[in-house]
Amino acid sequence: MNLRFGQSDRVGKLTTSVGPDALALLRFDGADHLNDLFEFRVAALAIDGAIDFDKLIGTHATVEIEGREGTRVFDGIVTQARWAGASENGHRYDLVLRPWLWLAGRRKNQKIFHEKTVVQILQQIFAEYSALGDPTLEIKLSEDYPVLEYTVQYRESDLNFVRRQMERHGISFHFRHDKGSHTLVLTDDVLSHETIGQRPFRTYDGHHQASEEHFWEWSPERNLTTGAVRLIDYNFKSPSAVMEVNRMGDAGYALGQLESYEYPGDYADESAGRNSARLRVNQERGGDRRNRAVGDVLSLGAGMVFELTGDPVPGTGQRYLCLSANYNFVSEAYGSGGAESDGYSFSGSYTLMPDTAPMAAPKRIPAPVVEGPQTAVVVGDGEIDCDEFGRILVRFHWDLEDARSMRCRVAQNWAGNGLGGVVIPRIGMEVVVDFIDGSPDKPIVTGCVVNGSNGNIYGLPAGKTKSGFKTKTHEGAGFNELSFEDANGAEKIFLHAQKDVERFIKDNDSTFVEGGNRNVIVQIGDETKAISNGNLSETVALTRHAKANRIEEEAVAGRGGPGVVSYSADDDIQMTAKKKVMVNSDTAMQHTAAETMHLGSKAITAIGQDSITLQVGDGKISMTKTGIVLQFGGTKVTLTAEVLDQVATMIHLNKDSTEGASG
Repeated sequence: MNLRFGQSDRVGKLTTSVGPDALALLRFDGADHLNDLFEFRVAALAIDGAIDFDKLIGTHATVEIEGREGTRVFDGIVTQARWAGASENGHRYDLVLRPWLWLAGRRKNQKIFHEKTVVQILQQIFAEYSALGDPTLEIKLSEDYPVLEYTVQYRESDLNFVRRQMERHGISFHFRHDKGSHTLVLTDDVLSHETIGQRPFRTYDGHHQASEEHFWEWSPERNLTTGAVRLIDYNFKSPSAVMEVNRMGDAGYALGQLESYEYPGDYADESAGRNSARLRVNQERGGDRRNRAVGDVLSLGAGMVFELTGDPVPGTGQRYLCLSANYNFVSEAYGSGGAESDGYSFSGSYTLMPDTAPMAAPKRIPAPVVEGPQTAVVVGDGEIDCDEFGRILVRFHWDLEDARSMRCRVAQNWAGNGLGGVVIPRIGMEVVVDFIDGSPDKPIVTGCVVNGSNGNIYGLPAGKTKSGFKTKTHEGAGFNELSFEDANGAEKIFLHAQKDVERFIKDNDSTFVEGGNRNVIVQIGDETKAISNGNLSETVALTRHAKANRIEEEAVAGRGGPGVVSYSADDDIQMTAKKKVMVNSDTAMQHTAAETMHLGSKAITAIGQDSITLQVGDGKISMTKTGIVLQFGGTKVTLTAEVLDQVATMIHLNKDSTEGASG
């Protein structure tokens, strides 16, 4: 058995973290891809039969193969190591190498990204894996990418999330390899890909020995694809905007314009929709033209561009982008008795596309679907935080970073066209959130629920017969409330206004109290009734009682008449005052009784500015500023300041009229 395996003078070399030449390369095969992860399988030989896998797993391993065009390097993270047996030449180990991005497939996450471009989102995710290689990311993008209001990673691995975002925006990826590291390269244009120059095709002549890398098998291929795309979406901010877009592909064969109709198109306006339609057509049409090739072009890998030269074959003279490459390398044998050949061999099979064909990462990663509603907590600034659409911010229970959601629309029982109701959930409330089309990017609040720290307003189960609606004064301790008590025998409707109540009625307003009392109490302030055009009528079966410090009634002349106060009673009208009863009139005052009028007092004073007249039948007493006249029939007595004048048929001056008379 050999004591050591030197690799310095060998075509293929393996470098690992367990020491120089501790593992020597026997065989290498695997594949790398555009828009997919590479996987390399390495068979190695070692003297040590007890290599510590803890020092190997999770570290970089690099394979170097010397070729006609230089040394090709393949680097990856050791994700699997296996002892595969021993022979007289040593111990056999099998390793699997994968990219650092493969680790992103081992971690699921839930995250929210606000106001970031897709590139910024990718950089944020990739930065968490940067310790595994430097540099790990190279951005070679030519397009400008818009800021995304809201993007959610939900119950999906970091790998699926970043791949889904790249597919959504037409970003491709592949890996560039260096000794001890490999770099993720992002592109969105064929011109951004590395070019390796010309590579020839040579017809098969029984062997493949040649002085240069070349292909010996070449097979062009065409595929029928979807040829046209129609997309429709809806934006509630501009509901009448035209959101339908169409895009035709370039297929010239029969059925080449087969159309795919998709909703939602995942865009906010028509301009963005046209870009989405163009991308979707490119994703479909990009699967049309393929070339399958076999050769020993070691320098060609996924994401590289070359020009085909050599013997005539369909496609000679064109440039091609490598979509995938499968490698197979067998190293020279170590020792004797091994199954490996005395020499080495390398071959590869390649999937290619013309660099003039549409290039876009095909849609492979499905978007996550939220299977049902969730609950979340309302967050924001102050006590109430909403925008002009009534949208609120929430924090989902699954968000470890306590990030806010996008502004979520709030479903109302009835809304739109200036109609319906508005109830804005308050900060700290727990709300029910559903998702339009099941998309985590499209949350909508459908209601509120109580929890252990945010209980029912009436206390359950004791208050189970009570229903109602209660709000809280903004930045205060007050509240407004409308409640309904349905307990048998204690039914009640309760209305509480922390400040004002206003009612506006366009037509009739009726209140019917079937039994019991109706009370109106104004503790502080006034009560005012104003009827602009109409009458006020009150009907009381028994007694109407009004009590106040001062009671005033005024009839004002207007459209209804000259302004009259009228009192009428089927029996008596009584007016009682502990002091004075005063009746004033600017013009006239009239008291009329069909039978008797009685004035009773210790003293009665009647004052007239010009005159006072008392008359019963033919008898009359007239008092003026100049005198007093007593008259009955033809008898008249006039008193002035100077004169007493009497006129009568007979005048009695005696004390007793029966004793005598004079004429």
